[in-house]
Amino acid sequence: MNLKTYKKAILCFLFVFMYSACTDLTETSPDALNTLETEEEFIAALGEAYTVLGGMWGGHGGLWSVHEVSSDEAVVPQRGTDWFDGGVWLQTHRHTLQNDHGPTNGAWNQLFRGVNATSRLIDLFERLVEDGSLDASLAAGFISEMKVQRAFYYYWLLDTFGNVPIIEDFATVEGNPANNTNFQAGRTEVFNFVESQILANIDQLSTDPRASYGRMHRDAAHFLLGKLYLNADVYTGTPRWNDAVTQFNAVINSGNFDLEANYFAPFSSSNSGSSEIIFAIPYDPVFLGGFNLHHMTLHYQHQQTFNFEQQPWNGYATLAEFYNSFEEDDVRKGDGTSIGLLIGPQFTLSGDPIIDTDIGPDHHLTLRAEIPQLAMVGELAGPSREAGARFAKFEYAIGSTPNLSNDFPVFRYGDALLSKAEALWRLNPGDGEALMLVNQIRQRAGVDPFVSLNADNLLAERGRELYLEMWRRQDLIRFEGSAGGATRFNDPWWEKGISEEFRNVFPIPRNQIDANPNLTQNPGY
Repeated sequence: MNLKTYKKAILCFLFVFMYSACTDLTETSPDALNTLETEEEFIAALGEAYTVLGGMWGGHGGLWSVHEVSSDEAVVPQRGTDWFDGGVWLQTHRHTLQNDHGPTNGAWNQLFRGVNATSRLIDLFERLVEDGSLDASLAAGFISEMKVQRAFYYYWLLDTFGNVPIIEDFATVEGNPANNTNFQAGRTEVFNFVESQILANIDQLSTDPRASYGRMHRDAAHFLLGKLYLNADVYTGTPRWNDAVTQFNAVINSGNFDLEANYFAPFSSSNSGSSEIIFAIPYDPVFLGGFNLHHMTLHYQHQQTFNFEQQPWNGYATLAEFYNSFEEDDVRKGDGTSIGLLIGPQFTLSGDPIIDTDIGPDHHLTLRAEIPQLAMVGELAGPSREAGARFAKFEYAIGSTPNLSNDFPVFRYGDALLSKAEALWRLNPGDGEALMLVNQIRQRAGVDPFVSLNADNLLAERGRELYLEMWRRQDLIRFEGSAGGATRFNDPWWEKGISEEFRNVFPIPRNQIDANPNLTQNPGY
């Protein structure tokens, strides 16, 4: 089934489904799914497990936001009276959030909606096979797909919260599932669950990533396992570098993917055919909304640059230190005015200067890398409007609606190369293949090759290559601290001081514990 059919025949059908927010999985599956006789009907039913992704990546207020804004590459500063939002984004960036943090609760809800949807479908398919209503051979591959997709949601729960309830047997869940009272044992248990679910089902997944675009397939499962093993030392205390190499080799050697000649091609507004995309969220303005990065980051007057239907919000920006980490000729920085990281004088679509009259009657909007301080109020309110380089890594098509049409590459081939390189480097810092893989990425970026790899340049290169793709927080946690913190995530930057190691996971939200007293809070919160 091609992408256009997937979006129009499946996603439209699925908007009728509404899900409960937390870990209560006792809802009854829709009667409409009780008759499944063809592969097309199965695929349509599966979409229930994928549409929940629409609110997770590239949208404001949930999983993507808390990962990005807690890192050293993204910030939502207070701009006068705008963007204070009860202080939640200042707390996120400063690593001072507590268990009443709204966006963290949003991330928890989003991920467990995914667990909910996949578990319901697994249960439905298995019951219908058991009572003879479904062909077991036809259902088997789809059951495996849902089990690996559920493992995908649990992977992000493991990474974000650490110790969470494992819900495997939907049919016997009664009310409020518990998590392990021992944090590390619980986190290891979640790791083992994710690993076992993928390994038990990977061979039943589709081997054609194009035919399974927007769905979990075998290469995507190998990539997911590779990421699990790359972070195994963080999650369980036991490194799995060789296993990570094996999984990324499976992706690389499949022959199904390649680096695009143009770095920005996997992020274009029509990117579903990119050779670099392994697993994507197939956003669409009509059939799957939720991707509104352009509104989140661009200045209000950038509406004149891109002829957007609605005005942007002037929020998310990158830190000056992150912007300055790019070499002058690095193509990933973009042109400053339409793609990459926007900085300097800004212009309308017709080429005229953008005038920000709130700063001055004839003030030409000029974005600046420096952000004076995280909370810009009083005399800084005016300058705050143009503080910080803005994100335009994804193409913003002229005339875009509030929902972008760019598919979000959750798993990307460039990351497979860098991840394999890191695992090889961890095993042997002088590994020649690791250096070659990183320099393959740098060659495309138009910058000189490294002569050797170390923790600093490898982590920095991952940041430059993968910014906005929701890997930075995880990467910072994986690298040992060099400025007083237990990890780079705990190191100080800009207005953030050294943060405690327990903040390497987020708290289980108070709303969830209030609703389910069987949950045990993470240490430190």
